[in-house]
Amino acid sequence: MSTRLLTIVSLSLALVPAVSGAAETKGFVLTTDFSTGELSVVDLSTREVRVDVAQPPVPSSDARIRWHGGLIYLVNRTGSQSANNIQVIDPTQGYRTVRQFSTGSGSNPSDIAFASPGKAYVSLFGSPNLLVVNPMTGGTIKTISLSAFADADGNPEADRMVRIGRWLYVSLERLVNFAPTETSLVAVIDTQADTVLDVDPSRPGKQAIVLTGRNPVTPFEFDRPTSRLLIGCVGHYGALDGGIEILDPFTFRSLGYAITEAALSGDVGDVAWNGPGHSYAIVSDVSTFRTRLVSWSAVTHTRLAVIDTTTDFGLADCALNDRGELYLCKNSLSGTTGLRVFSTATDQLIAGTLGTGLPPFQIAFDAENTDIAAVPSLETTLTIEGPFPNPARDHVRLSLALARTDLVHVDIFDIAGRRVRALVHEALGPGANEIVWDLRDSSRRRVKPAVYWVRANVEAGSIVRRIVVEH
Repeated sequence: MSTRLLTIVSLSLALVPAVSGAAETKGFVLTTDFSTGELSVVDLSTREVRVDVAQPPVPSSDARIRWHGGLIYLVNRTGSQSANNIQVIDPTQGYRTVRQFSTGSGSNPSDIAFASPGKAYVSLFGSPNLLVVNPMTGGTIKTISLSAFADADGNPEADRMVRIGRWLYVSLERLVNFAPTETSLVAVIDTQADTVLDVDPSRPGKQAIVLTGRNPVTPFEFDRPTSRLLIGCVGHYGALDGGIEILDPFTFRSLGYAITEAALSGDVGDVAWNGPGHSYAIVSDVSTFRTRLVSWSAVTHTRLAVIDTTTDFGLADCALNDRGELYLCKNSLSGTTGLRVFSTATDQLIAGTLGTGLPPFQIAFDAENTDIAAVPSLETTLTIEGPFPNPARDHVRLSLALARTDLVHVDIFDIAGRRVRALVHEALGPGANEIVWDLRDSSRRRVKPAVYWVRANVEAGSIVRRIVVEH
């Protein structure tokens, strides 16, 4: 056993291995004329579209679509004939609905994210509670209150979700009469304990991640090389007061805008992350509400080009598959509607417009889109025991167990994300490696009482834990 200096104390574990999933083969397209809904399917190899494949009951006219474990999950929101429920469709049974379960009258479900085959979370736009359900039966396991983050109307307006290892991230729009009146937040849920994590225990009350922008309306996007989350904040519609924001999901803080709405020249409607130098967004003109598909750079913080446009609010969704293609849902009220396919290498149209029956509203591919971390590859490579004691007054101790010799980087960061101490930057052997932090910074000065983070990196991914240092 070797001893190394390190930092740490506490309650958190985040896992982000670099994994590659199976190749995507299908795109599932929600279509709607805003009075009824349908489900169509596109073969990604042939681009053949099968229209209206779902057996009754029909999807909601205002639904969201998720794919998990070989099944399609439709989040049927308030405002349609079949609202406030989760509808589960099995493609192997002729797109038959195998179960449908209510989320409560007026609950207005927004999203579903999965922790295991028997456990999922449903965010509710119309309730201050987060549902924990068994997706295999539809039964409610428990509720988690988000009321600590509510605004003046008593509801934080929970919307999009994504899970990274242990942590579930929930965007909270915090609207009153559909307008942002306070700061918007991202709540962090510990999926092992089913509790709300206090991301800053040095402040009174429960704390969530405070966003720079308001009214986060897009799904989360993930940049695996830097382990960063992105989300689009529209602010007030008709005003260039938002942007696409970057979050550090391990130190639980916003890093500010990757690009502003002013630079994008429109209200943010959707984001498709293709890397820092060349990604995509749907934006709408603040005066005419005409929508455009644009490319943009997080490196230069500028819009690069307009790729497609409509004369009305007619671009609903865009998504990248694993074939270097961007699918765009075009549902303009004037002109042709359907799917358009662009090359991410050239931004040129390579297929379409592909008819989908009713106008397309959202597309999801047969790959997980609310669960980033598939942890086994990291868990078999690196595990941590500790830290002890917690809170810490003199030192912190933990054990890094490696399955094989690996290059290990262990660093300490403060709550603002500044590196406080580099502890280990070398190859460590298999077995348990004890690490002790003496609560001193790189200049060997005692650190102030506060929250700190220790991040252990190996080739397969990272483990981050939180440390509380007391007097």
